[in-house]
Amino acid sequence: MPKRRSYLLALASSMILAACGPAASRQYAQMQDSATSACLRNPACYTASPGEEAILPWLSRSIDAARTTAAVLKLLDAAEIARVEQVLHDCALEANAQVNDALLGKGNRPTQKLCQETFTTDARGNKVTWAMHLGQEKHKVALECAQKQLGELFAEQFSLQPQYRYNRETGVLELLDPKQVAAWLRDGLWDKLLGTLIPDVVLHASGNPLNVQEVYDFKFPCTPGKTPSWTKYPRDHPHHPRDQGDIYNEALKPQRVPARVAPGHGAFR
Repeated sequence: MPKRRSYLLALASSMILAACGPAASRQYAQMQDSATSACLRNPACYTASPGEEAILPWLSRSIDAARTTAAVLKLLDAAEIARVEQVLHDCALEANAQVNDALLGKGNRPTQKLCQETFTTDARGNKVTWAMHLGQEKHKVALECAQKQLGELFAEQFSLQPQYRYNRETGVLELLDPKQVAAWLRDGLWDKLLGTLIPDVVLHASGNPLNVQEVYDFKFPCTPGKTPSWTKYPRDHPHHPRDQGDIYNEALKPQRVPARVAPGHGAFR
């Protein structure tokens, strides 16, 4: 029995390495191929002796663990990322046209004068311009569009507006629980959220928004044709004088620098 268990431990190790490791592990797995085939044809390999558990179920659990690890580490390939970026641009175009038509009339576009005018004031008495209001409404539509389309394609590998807390002194990045954030907002604990990062779209390893692959923010310039820039943090903000793109890149460490997505511009860096 010790020899059989020892052999199967080596067999399981080779299969796990083959699922997760580089060329050297593949070579080791290949050395075991003939032995594996022989074992699978031999009832002694998977028939338990009295008082022992069956061997193949134990081996199967090891293989399942290896497959789960590989799935968690899976990232989108170049073609899939290109598909995501096309979806995001299409959503930006749709949101831009839909909101302009709804608020300004079919086919109308905002003028520079309108963009600077006050649309309303918020609960704290701050002025909300037409540019701000249009941008907020377009963001809502674009995010709904992205949720619907990307959710059908890459449900486990993207997140919409995940909220991160980043400590620039220690380099520690945390993903905040939406329920906790809602509780802080309900209790008026605004200081808990000061300096948190909320990118619009994050591509990441399956089910793990802390393993970031790509970062995108929708941008909706009020007047047509203007190239949007990253928003600079104000003087009283913890990340002043940096801008959003700089901090996203530093904190989230995506594979490429974060991208802006704007109507007519697509995803650009």
